[in-house]
Amino acid sequence: MTHPKVQAMRVLVTGASGRVGRRLVTALQSDGHWIRGFDVIPPPFDPTLDDLALGALHDLEALAGAIEGMDAVIHLAAFMSWLPSDEGRLFETNVRGTHDLADLAARHGVKRLVFASSGEVYPELAPVRLPIDESHPTLPTSAYGTSKLLGEEIVRAYGRRSGLETCILRFAHTQSPEELLDPNSFFSGPRFYVNAKLRQLRKLPASPAVARSIEALEAVATSEERHYIGCSADGLPYRMGICDVRDMVHGLQLALTQPAAAGETFNIGPAESFDFGRAVPYLARATGLSTVTVPLHTTAYHYDTSVDKARTVIGYTPRHSIFDMIDAAIQWRDARPGEEAAT
Repeated sequence: MTHPKVQAMRVLVTGASGRVGRRLVTALQSDGHWIRGFDVIPPPFDPTLDDLALGALHDLEALAGAIEGMDAVIHLAAFMSWLPSDEGRLFETNVRGTHDLADLAARHGVKRLVFASSGEVYPELAPVRLPIDESHPTLPTSAYGTSKLLGEEIVRAYGRRSGLETCILRFAHTQSPEELLDPNSFFSGPRFYVNAKLRQLRKLPASPAVARSIEALEAVATSEERHYIGCSADGLPYRMGICDVRDMVHGLQLALTQPAAAGETFNIGPAESFDFGRAVPYLARATGLSTVTVPLHTTAYHYDTSVDKARTVIGYTPRHSIFDMIDAAIQWRDARPGEEAAT
C-alpha cells in the first residue's frame, strides 16, 4: 500500500520485535521515518532498525532513555494471557507500563502517542449488538480486555492533561499469513488444529464447558494433526475476523501520520468476518490435513466488527481476506521449503 508523503519523524516503536512491530518498523522506514525499537528481546531477524533499546516497560530508566528525543511513540508492547495465574503480570505490564510510558512521553515533549488496544474491550465474544463499532459498550470479561481498557483511559487522560496527541486503535485478531499453516502458532494453532486446541483447553481452569469440549476433541484427535471446523454446541460454525498483519501496519501508519486521527479511537481489522465452514476447508487444501467438524461448549465466536469509522476518517483500506492470507501463506511456504514461520 502506498501512503502520501509525510514529514519524517523520529518514532519509538515499543514491542518492535513482535509480529506487528518488526513489520511496522520496515514500513515506517520506507516512509522516511527514523525508528528506534524498544523490546525485551532483539528481533528474530534484522528489521533494519535505526536504533534498538533493550528493556522492559517497568525499567523506567531504559524507557526514559528510549523516549528521549522522539517525535512520536507507537505503543505495541503488551503481555497477553487468559490464565488466572497471569493476571498480576497483565496489570503490571499493560496498565502500569502504559501509565509510565504515557507519563514519560508527555514529559519529554512527544507529539503523538498511538496506543494498541484490543477488541477484547467490548468484548467481541459477547457483543451487545452487531456489527461492533466504536460506540459499542465496553464491558470486558477478561483480565486482558480489562487491562487494555484501563490502558485506553490512561492514554486519554494524558491527552487531556498534557496536550499530547493520542490515537487508540482497537486491534482485531492479527496474524501474519504464514502462521495459518503452523499448528504451533499461538493463535492459529488452537483456532484451526485439533491437537493444538486440546493443549490450550487443558491449560484452562476446569469447568463443565471445558471438560465437554476436551471430550469432543479427544473423540476425533489422531496422532497426526487435523483441522477442525469450530462450531457452537448447536452446530453453527464460528464466524469472526482475522486481520492480516499487512492491513494492521497500514492502520498504524495512518494513526501515526493523519491529522484527523488525533484524539480518536478506531477499530482496525479486516473488511469482513469469515465463516469457519468455508475458511477451514480452504486452509486444509493448503496443508493436506483432514478436516472434522467439532461442536464446542466453550465461548463461541459469532461476531462482525465494523471498520467504517477508520475508512471514513483516516482512509483505512483493508485489502486481505482470510482466503488471501491462505494464498499468501502457500506462496511463502513454497518459496521457503522447511522454514518455520516467525511469530
